[in-house]
Amino acid sequence: MFASKNYPEGLNAEALDTYLANGWYRMGQAIFTTHFLCFGTEFYSAIWIRLPLETHRFSKSISKILRKNLAQFRCEFRPARLDAEKEKLYRIYREHFSGMLAPSLDEALMEGEAQNIYDTVEFAVYDGSELVAVSFFDLGSESVSSIMGIYHPEYRKYSLGLFTMLMEIVYAQKNNYRFFYPGYIIPGYPRFDYKLRIGEVEYLDLRGNEWLPFRNLPEEEIPMSKMKIRLKSLSAELKARGTEHFIYYYPLFEANLFGFWRVPFFDYPILLYLKGHGSGSSHYLVIFDPRTSLYQLLICSNFDEVQFFFRDAFLTDMTNDQFFLDLILIDQVLETATDYKSIAEVIQSL
Repeated sequence: MFASKNYPEGLNAEALDTYLANGWYRMGQAIFTTHFLCFGTEFYSAIWIRLPLETHRFSKSISKILRKNLAQFRCEFRPARLDAEKEKLYRIYREHFSGMLAPSLDEALMEGEAQNIYDTVEFAVYDGSELVAVSFFDLGSESVSSIMGIYHPEYRKYSLGLFTMLMEIVYAQKNNYRFFYPGYIIPGYPRFDYKLRIGEVEYLDLRGNEWLPFRNLPEEEIPMSKMKIRLKSLSAELKARGTEHFIYYYPLFEANLFGFWRVPFFDYPILLYLKGHGSGSSHYLVIFDPRTSLYQLLICSNFDEVQFFFRDAFLTDMTNDQFFLDLILIDQVLETATDYKSIAEVIQSL
């Protein structure tokens, strides 16, 4: 699955290492993975990154930020603890944040649970006696995972969001951890690009589930880009053959993160719909899987509990001419092919 969420009752350091190495990340007291994202009506790839620490050295510009802020502020590492002081800072930060955030710091980190299953450390930054920034990171056996950083907007010029992450790396190196995991970046959506400033990061490549140098990731191998290119090639072939079809984006691709049923939800963010095949709630669809570089012809059917997962407001800006809006399950893989001409032959024979 491209998207999944687990709810472990406990999580030791070695287990957290394994999750992180496979592109998973903490969400409250759960842990999840996803490889695609939707903001508004735009679809993107989530590219998980990590920084190998054994040979890492900060650049001169990054070292300057560290020196400047360490001289300016009083800083402290300590076991994570939620209190009124941090909740106040979180409220101020949230008021000036342009995206979606949990209503409280406790909700963001604990989700109403009394016990933290993670070994979490905080890095606090003070201007005199005032808390102006704090970040939280989890410890594995050989890995450190950066979870959240908040800061007072009046101190924006000090790059405290980046600074706290850099100090997490300092902590990880001093304590002989091998990897630092800052989450994902999103090609084409620059809000997360600051994470690339920390050093020569690696990315998790879906084809072999292995970590490769991010600087070697070509545009055409970004999963979302690759899926668009391959489906457009198939579309051109089908047009030449006179086969009616549509390419749709699928905004409900993360159903696995929100449901309690263990059912085969369709989890691709883009699909090719074959018109005139199937009937009623049955659909013939084609996808391109960036993990295997294979086309698949699928039979899918509607799952009728869509209101349980998603509010109408989520789909308000989605129109039927661009988006496939039924929540669907994969019933059967009819055919698999390595190239668009082969899968087009199969489609024509239906």
